[in-house]
Amino acid sequence: MSAERNIGPFTMTSGEALAKYRFVKISSSTAVYADAGEEPVGITYDACASGDNVAIYPLQGCIEKITAGAVIASGAALYVAADGKASSTAVGKQIGIAFTAATADTAIIDGIIWGPRGGNDLFATKGGNIEFWDDFFAYDATATVGGYAEVTDGGTIAVTDGAGGVLSIATGATDENESYVSSMTEAFLFSTTKRLFFEARVKLTEAATDDANIIVGLSDTVAANSLVDAGAGPMASYDGVTWSKVDGGVVWTFETSNAGTQVTTASAGAFASATWYKLGFLYDYNDGVTALVTPILDGVAGTAKNLVIAGLAEMHILLGAKAGGSNAETLLVDYVHVITER
Repeated sequence: MSAERNIGPFTMTSGEALAKYRFVKISSSTAVYADAGEEPVGITYDACASGDNVAIYPLQGCIEKITAGAVIASGAALYVAADGKASSTAVGKQIGIAFTAATADTAIIDGIIWGPRGGNDLFATKGGNIEFWDDFFAYDATATVGGYAEVTDGGTIAVTDGAGGVLSIATGATDENESYVSSMTEAFLFSTTKRLFFEARVKLTEAATDDANIIVGLSDTVAANSLVDAGAGPMASYDGVTWSKVDGGVVWTFETSNAGTQVTTASAGAFASATWYKLGFLYDYNDGVTALVTPILDGVAGTAKNLVIAGLAEMHILLGAKAGGSNAETLLVDYVHVITER
């Protein structure tokens, strides 16, 4: 191992046979599996026999592949388990967060894995990721840098009282009245070489049963009729990924979109009024041509959707609501979180 600063893989002699995508620690100047409660220094990306040299990727708070030691739900806290595997059983320090679910022992999953002695600090080592997190302690629709932009035809958008900070996005009391909030700049891109995770926690208490329309996600386009009139769902052409609920519906819809080409799950989970939901997705560039986008509803991963990467533009965060009748509808947003590899 070089004495110079090294943020890439380093090589050590293995102290036992090692499989790929396992946590390892250092023992007697060799690399061996980290077990439950032990702190790893890195992850193997190749298998090797005992005594062989093995390349180890140091833990830097990046999105990594790791081997599960049991069933793990998407969004679960990760801990080191026997034989360098990951588990959601709380033994020792939390080492990361699962992005994709594991259905069985030895399944390969994606997760944010932070550095040794990093505690619960997701970014104990800076530089590996770009992160946006807003708990909405404040809201500024006028800032030219770092603020938000609004599209509204009579609604009111403001921070409201709520533990931890809550943004209120209210429509006017007129059918098809709408209000949208977007990040000021298009700061996020679906790349051919970088993964991305999005999540927002939202709630809408419908003023009239089934009337509300909601949209949450990333989009290059934020404008009037981002939600089409008459409960027709998201706009016909945009680059991005959205969750939506439409007038007359009681389900969440999940959609990937490249310009006018959409791949849609019409019923991606039940919607209930006055209920908090965590709406998320994991973008994996896959083969660099057609990405896989996995919907994550309240920490449970759904079936991945295809998204052709070519031609995709940078995107805003998009949060909004549209009235489906003569009552105002109000979307509450607890937080929005986006993280992508740098």
